[in-house]
Amino acid sequence: MRLMSFVKIAMLAGVVALPSMASAKAMKPPPGSCAVDKKHFVAANTVCSFNCNPQTQWCSQQLCVNGTFTPMLPCYTGFCTPKCGG
Repeated sequence: MRLMSFVKIAMLAGVVALPSMASAKAMKPPPGSCAVDKKHFVAANTVCSFNCNPQTQWCSQQLCVNGTFTPMLPCYTGFCTPKCGG
C-alpha cells in the first residue's frame, strides 16, 4: 500500500516537472540581444564587462548593439559595469 502511494507521488512529480523542462529549452532571446553563451543573453544597448585581469585589475567592456558586441573603453575593476552573462 505504501509503495503504491510513493509511486503515485513520484509520477505526479514527474508530470509536473516535464512542462517546466520543456519551457526552459524553448526560451528564446529577446529581440536585439547578444548571446554570451547558450543560456545567457545581454539585453540590447547594454554595456557589460568581460576578460578581467586579476593582476592588473582592468577589464574590457563591450556594448550590445543589434545582436553584436561592440568593444568599448577598458575600466578599472571597482568602477566597471556588471560582467556579461554573470
